[in-house]
Amino acid sequence: MSYEKNDIVLVRSFAGPDVKVKLIKRVVPKKNQWGALGWEATIVYKKDVEKLIKCGVPYAKNSKPEVWVFDWQIIEKKSSKR
Repeated sequence: MSYEKNDIVLVRSFAGPDVKVKLIKRVVPKKNQWGALGWEATIVYKKDVEKLIKCGVPYAKNSKPEVWVFDWQIIEKKSSKR
């Protein structure tokens, strides 16, 4: 599936719960870099931040953290633009 900037997608976090993020910037490595394909993204919903906090992720309660999302972590597209 093809994803675009501003898409809202469901991702599997390393901490455990699945969360919704907004894709901000596509990152494709240049030659001689370590080669991770993915996205810079931000967590969309406060409840998802709270789920991650409960799993031990040190986020501030009312923040919308910027995160890295590997392509393989994306489960499904939820919508375009919020």
